Amino acid sequence: MIKELEDGSFKLDDYDGKSFFAQILKDTQNGFLAEPIYGSNKDLAAWKMIGFPGAHYDYREWIDRHNETVMLPVVGINNHPNWSQ
Repeated sequence: MIKELEDGSFKLDDYDGKSFFAQILKDTQNGFLAEPIYGSNKDLAAWKMIGFPGAHYDYREWIDRHNETVMLPVVGINNHPNWSQ
């Protein structure tokens, strides 16, 4: 069914299956990579997988360091050790 939505062969009553699939895919990607305080990306899993260090206050020391792995812990807005709520 998913493949048929993707290629447009699955028909929905009032909506194009291909457009529906594209929207669901985009929403899933956005949720997967979102800041966890919004209810997605549980335990920072997506950020850890792609190597994104998250919501650090300052990345200036990394601006001119191209093609280097950023060696900072992965943190979200609500669990940064130097920030209080």
